Amino acid sequence: SVVASVADTVKAEFKSYSSVVQQPCETKAVIQNQTTLKYVVQNIVEEEERSRSFMVFGLQEAKDENLHVKVNELLLELNQKPKIEVCRIGSGPKKTMDKTVSRPVKVTVKSSTVVQEVLKRAKQLKDCEKYSKVFLSPDRSAEQREEHKKLVTELKKKIVDEPNKRHFIKGNSVHSVNK
Repeated sequence: SVVASVADTVKAEFKSYSSVVQQPCETKAVIQNQTTLKYVVQNIVEEEERSRSFMVFGLQEAKDENLHVKVNELLLELNQKPKIEVCRIGSGPKKTMDKTVSRPVKVTVKSSTVVQEVLKRAKQLKDCEKYSKVFLSPDRSAEQREEHKKLVTELKKKIVDEPNKRHFIKGNSVHSVNK
């Protein structure tokens, strides 16, 4: 009967499971696998969080600012009105020479598709007088920022070496096309 068959299978599986558990195992390997697993899970969670965030650079900072309203106005310029969470990154505005440099703003939305849409439309900001000095970029990890920095350095070198071509970063490489 089916019940007897299921009962036999369960008994056999319990026996094989208990024999595996009773075998001596390498504690070090288990701990290392747990550490690796924990690291991988943390990276996945961080990557998921980053995919739902983007950074705003160059947004003027004021003493008693309403950052939420400022960022909403900026997004309205791009014909976007998502629900957002915003915060400035860093400890305070930095003074360089004689001017104050505003801290970047991290904006978090509900989905990564909203981030992609906002970043697609970001170049429209240069045409708006109020936001012509504001730039948007994806939220990147430290490793990703370092890789992007190298790409930008390579891009600048190509611009100087080959001024008759148009250069841009796409994917993880620098591309050049004739103007």
